[in-house]
Amino acid sequence: MAKEFEEQVKKAVAKPMVDIPGAPKGASPPVFVKLDRFRDLLEDIQKLRSYSLGLRDAIDAMAEIEKEFKTAMGLTHKVLDKVNILISSIDAKLLQKTGPSSLLATIKPPEDVDKYVKGISDQIEKLKSE
Repeated sequence: MAKEFEEQVKKAVAKPMVDIPGAPKGASPPVFVKLDRFRDLLEDIQKLRSYSLGLRDAIDAMAEIEKEFKTAMGLTHKVLDKVNILISSIDAKLLQKTGPSSLLATIKPPEDVDKYVKGISDQIEKLKSE
């Protein structure tokens, strides 16, 4: 591994990486300039790797959220289906026992309502006469 790194450094140093103003064409820049550029390159690669890993973590989190959302939606659909079945069952039982027309016939106003309406009617007639 150290040998590979040494080879990479030698290749990087052998190539001119920047043009130095005032230097003759084809002249190689000083070694310290090449090493500084190489360090900058290594730092940039490390930053890219860090950004890439952060992006991967964000995508993994989004996938987990999407998975949880799909699970929740599936459960919601199941509960809603059960509620609809229950409503249909109740509706069928009500219609089966009473029938649509007899259901209305079974609803009777309370006995006190007639007395209440007669009392209000009497009060209105009394106010008219005064």
